[in-house]
Amino acid sequence: MNAIEEAVNALDALMARGKFMEDFHRSGKGELFILKYLFEKASPALPSELSEALRSSTARISVALGTLEKKGQIHREIDTSNRRNILVTITDAGRERIHTFMQQMRNHMICVLTEMGEKDAKEFVRLMERFFEIAQRTMPDITE
Repeated sequence: MNAIEEAVNALDALMARGKFMEDFHRSGKGELFILKYLFEKASPALPSELSEALRSSTARISVALGTLEKKGQIHREIDTSNRRNILVTITDAGRERIHTFMQQMRNHMICVLTEMGEKDAKEFVRLMERFFEIAQRTMPDITE
């Protein structure tokens, strides 16, 4: 096995390990993703827009929206300009939840980078920037 294959296997193993990665992965697949999207957009969104952004089925989005609505974190209403559309907006409770989550993630990242030390943290950031620049430039055009 060459060094590149070893690196890919090591990265896969790291991504699959531990509660932190499990929680992080799950957060990108449901309620928190929807709240973050609505928070950053700062305007109503259609469920189909959320489905496309999440790359998830409309049925899955509908379930997540139902849960968020029960928690009082989003509000759904009929679009008065096109009654076939439902508009989804984030509530104050939803804003508070996503703000708290993002602050917790930021604090945790600070803790991890602090423990790594300045030299390793800078090298990590440099390598991540390089990785994502190359990954974005070389990404194949995958159509469904």
